[in-house]
Amino acid sequence: MTNLNFQWRIWTCSALVALLSACGTPASSSNTDDAVSSDASGDALVGDSNGDATGDGKTSDVDVGPPSLLTARSLRFDEDLSAAWGSDDDDVWFVGKGGRVLHWNGETLSPRDVGTKQDLLGVWGRSRTEAYIVGDGLILRWDGNAWTNEAPDGTGILRAIHIPSDGSTVLAAGDGGTVLRRDDTGKWKAEETASKLNIQAIWANNASQVWAVGDQGRALRLSGGLWAETDMPGASSRTLRAVVGSTDGRMFACGDGGYLAATDETATWEQTLANDGDNPRDLHGLWARSSTDAWAIGSSGALLHFIGKKWQVDSIAGTYMKTSSFTGLFGANDSNGQPFGLAVGLGGAGLVFSAGQPDNSDPLLQDDRWLDFRAETVADLKSVQVGSDGSLITCGTSGVVLTAKDSQSAFYDLAAPVTGADIADCALRNGEAWLVGPSGAILHNGGGTWTIDKPANTKKLSGIAALGADLLVVGDGGIVLHKVADGAWQAESTGVQFKLRSVATAGDVAYVVGELGTVLRRDAAGTWTKETTGNLGQFARVTAWGDGEAAAVTEEGALLIRSAGATGTWKQMSETPGQLLYGIAQRADGVLIAVGYAGTLVTGQSSGPFTNHPKNVPNLLSGIACTANGCVVVGQKGGIFQLAEAIP
Repeated sequence: MTNLNFQWRIWTCSALVALLSACGTPASSSNTDDAVSSDASGDALVGDSNGDATGDGKTSDVDVGPPSLLTARSLRFDEDLSAAWGSDDDDVWFVGKGGRVLHWNGETLSPRDVGTKQDLLGVWGRSRTEAYIVGDGLILRWDGNAWTNEAPDGTGILRAIHIPSDGSTVLAAGDGGTVLRRDDTGKWKAEETASKLNIQAIWANNASQVWAVGDQGRALRLSGGLWAETDMPGASSRTLRAVVGSTDGRMFACGDGGYLAATDETATWEQTLANDGDNPRDLHGLWARSSTDAWAIGSSGALLHFIGKKWQVDSIAGTYMKTSSFTGLFGANDSNGQPFGLAVGLGGAGLVFSAGQPDNSDPLLQDDRWLDFRAETVADLKSVQVGSDGSLITCGTSGVVLTAKDSQSAFYDLAAPVTGADIADCALRNGEAWLVGPSGAILHNGGGTWTIDKPANTKKLSGIAALGADLLVVGDGGIVLHKVADGAWQAESTGVQFKLRSVATAGDVAYVVGELGTVLRRDAAGTWTKETTGNLGQFARVTAWGDGEAAAVTEEGALLIRSAGATGTWKQMSETPGQLLYGIAQRADGVLIAVGYAGTLVTGQSSGPFTNHPKNVPNLLSGIACTANGCVVVGQKGGIFQLAEAIP
């Protein structure tokens, strides 16, 4: 089983991880990750109430000096979340307000664009390649590549969806007694329920045995081919919010005012006591692990555990979610047969289940706990690049690859098939994404379909760039791979054996930088030349423009500029010892911007002088890309920032 810790960071890798890297292998062979280990984010750790690694305006224990030139666009999701479902513990979907959809890949949460801003209320599925989301007039279906709306014309508000464990049917339900069933052709047809009940939840034991609950303390049951509406015992006029079944056949329901009920040995519903004080809290979610072990969750931190024959109030572990309100709960067993559970709620609130060890004297008594998590992408973003159309791509640890149509737009996950793997660099060519990783794999997304190349004799790859219609990839051992538009990858001889870290192109000329001061130039004829810079540091990133002009930064804080022409020379223009630099780009007005450790910015024209702007945000900044509409900077723990237009 993959165990979740306090920050959801300790997970084993899936089989696909090997395509890019070994589990836990840093995406770069440089000293970048060594610097990170000393908390390059400026003591602002995820889960630290005194700091915020994304620099999104929350309080921090870091003295950030003068007003920052960076505005946070960090991937912290604070929308109300309504439901969660997963095919396994490394494939979980979260849905919520304003069309928010997040996907958990076993390492991090990433946002998915499903093409709507409507509120999303329910999610369920059959497998990694088949899932459904419902909302106001929506039934979105995931086929493993994309989401499409299957809702019939005139569909109203749908609040719940369920597929029984045998996969025999798909049922969606909502307001006005609506129950829709999906047939084998993919068409949704209304069931004859003869009810006006506003259904909040639905559960199918199989295709013909179904329960649904809703407002007015009432429920709907499908049995013997007929739907019938019934009062739930003791529910009065309360709204019932959830109904679930255990693996051994017992049904549970919950609702407002701490309402709880379960079926007895004769399948008859009986109300059970919440034991939640004189004013029981509203309950919104249920997970029944067995007929004698269940969880309920709800408003104001309500967490109840059913053990044996009664419910008892439990306590949320951790710090941040103790009083949050939760609206959805999902639990199941993973592919190894071990339990995993997730709860989501208002303001991006979340909990994760941590299974304890059974008590030898009583197997029902075990140290199960629910732990805090925040709805945010905690992957370290390693690189951000711009395409010819002004679109952006950023990538990093945990297989995260995000794209945005321009520098002002939201970033969404591209769903690369590399769960848990680190991605060293990424590029856009003709609107298609390309990725490279430490194991020598090269991934390509064209038309929504991913393909994976593993060229022969490749080592760790760390840089990629478009060269006109071609591509160049660089990596360890001085390797350079060249791909003509639709051809195979061909190795080119560079004459060096050092690690190459970054590649940049301008027209038909390319520049590559690497360790021990390595700088290479490739001319239009494909000839490689080693250039002298006078700097023997660890080059981290290079950018190029115009007629052979280029700029590069080192991890020792140096910034170097190359003059124009085939025989141009390199000159060191700036140095910020102790403030390591990892990214550099040129803005449309000619200003060069370098980024690095502890939010460092170094700016200036290529002719100089350069200004150091330290401590802009409490984050290690690793990449920058500039379009005609502005510059975007990326960094640790999902940090995405917008650079100010005016730079003093």
